[in-house]
Amino acid sequence: MPLELDPELAAVLAVLSAGYEQPPPPALGDVATRRATVGEGIRHLSGPTPDGVTTTDYFATAADGHKILLRLYQPESAKSDDNLSPLLYYIHGGGMILGSVDIYNSIVAKYAVQTGVPFLSVDYRLAPEHPYPTPVDDCCAGLAWLAEHTAELGVAADRVAIMGDSGGGGLAMATTLRLRERKCQLTPSMLILLAPMLDDRTVEADKHLEKVVSWSGVDNQTGWMALLGSLKGEDVPATASPARMTDEDLGRLPPMYMDVGALDLFRDETVQLASRATKAGVSVELHVYPGCTHGFDLFAPRAGVSQQAVANRIRAIERWAE
Repeated sequence: MPLELDPELAAVLAVLSAGYEQPPPPALGDVATRRATVGEGIRHLSGPTPDGVTTTDYFATAADGHKILLRLYQPESAKSDDNLSPLLYYIHGGGMILGSVDIYNSIVAKYAVQTGVPFLSVDYRLAPEHPYPTPVDDCCAGLAWLAEHTAELGVAADRVAIMGDSGGGGLAMATTLRLRERKCQLTPSMLILLAPMLDDRTVEADKHLEKVVSWSGVDNQTGWMALLGSLKGEDVPATASPARMTDEDLGRLPPMYMDVGALDLFRDETVQLASRATKAGVSVELHVYPGCTHGFDLFAPRAGVSQQAVANRIRAIERWAE
C-alpha cells in the first residue's frame, strides 16, 4: 500500500492550491525565491499573535560586534511564586536560509501561552550571507547572554531547554555541541527537536515522496550549500551537520523529544538520531506521524494529527518544566 497524505491534511492542501497555478520550484541555489515564498508563507499560515503573552526585546553581542535580537515571551499564565522559572530557548526554522524572530512571532507566542513557560527566541544570522559558523555561534551568544541575565529574568540556569524546528532543530543540536566545546556555564537540560534538519548528506527524497514533500531535496541542498560554503565531506564538523556527531558526543546529550512526519524529507535522519541516542543511553521520546509532510501542523492546524502533535509537545514541555 503506497504512503498517502493524511486525509485532513490532503483536504487542506487541496483548498490552499485550488484555483492557483503552481509555479515551477525554485532552482538549486535560489535563496531569494525561497525567502519570498516559504518565509512569507510561514508568516501567513501562523496567524495572529495570541493574547495572554507579553514580549520584551533584548540584544546579545556576537564576537564581531553584531547585535543579536532576543525576544522574551512571558505568558500571563506563568506561575507567580518565589521560585525561579524554567525557560525554553527557541531557534526558528527556515533551512538555514530564511525565517526570523518576527516571522515566527505568533508560533512562539502560542507555545508560551499553551505551556505557561517563558520562551526566548533568537534572531540568528542566515546563510549564505553568514555561513557556518555564524548561525550556530549567534545561537551560542544568545545563550551566553542568558547565562549572565538569569537572575534578572527570574530564570533557573539549570532549567533551560532548547527547542527548534526544521533548520532550527539542527541548530539546536549543533548549539548544544558547541556549548560543550566552549565549556559554557549554561547547558540545556532538554532538547525539543521538531523535524530537525541534521544531515548535509540528505539531498533527495524517496521516489514515492517526491510529489508530497513540502521541503524537497533541492531545497535542502540549497540550504546546506548556503550554510557550508566550501566545506565538504569529512571537513564538515558535527557543529554544522549534527548527524556527523560521534557516539561519544551522543552519550553526553540531555534528554530529547523529537517528532517528524512519515512523509518528511527529514524522517530518516530524525529516526536515526533517536536510535543512536537511545543506544548511547540518552532518554528519547520520538513520534513519527503517518501521512504527514514537513510543517504539517502549520498547514493544517485543525487536523486531528496536528492537534495531537501539538498536544504531545506541550505535554513534554510541561513535564520537563515541573
